[in-house]
Amino acid sequence: MGTMRSLGSPTPSTAPAAEPASRTALWGTVIGLAVLVVIFVVALLQAANANSWLGWALAGIALGWLLLATWVVLMVRKAARFGRRQVDEAREQLRTGSGRAPTVTGSAAAGSMRDEKLSHSFQIVLVQSKVIKQELAALPVEGPEREALDRALDTIDITAGNGMSMLRQEPLSGTVVD
Repeated sequence: MGTMRSLGSPTPSTAPAAEPASRTALWGTVIGLAVLVVIFVVALLQAANANSWLGWALAGIALGWLLLATWVVLMVRKAARFGRRQVDEAREQLRTGSGRAPTVTGSAAAGSMRDEKLSHSFQIVLVQSKVIKQELAALPVEGPEREALDRALDTIDITAGNGMSMLRQEPLSGTVVD
């Protein structure tokens, strides 16, 4: 049997796919500029040997094409860097816009802070449930309405307790302040 491999990656990466394309473009650029340099050098040598106006004009034209090609390469590289930066910024905005923290930050500290906030929220729900039970005890509500309210409050207590137990591994300790 073959080896097992993951279908997805926790951090999406486009580097392996972009690597061969960028190398091909780089070699194409290098070869194209090298051909223009060779043409310019040959035209320059021919113009120097023949010492004719036409030879120097052709050398000037070859130099113009070489300078134009160099300028185009530099502008394309600058635009590619700008585009890459824009894509990175857009990805970062999407990450922060969807409520997820950026991947470069420590997730353990962020997870711990999130757990503390959730635990505190569950504690507030439990305390408020206790207050509602105390207030209902003083009201003259009896029968099916009272049973429905008690079941709802018990469900709230159980749900908040389960949420807290999922967040914390150690049992709760401390004092409930009324």
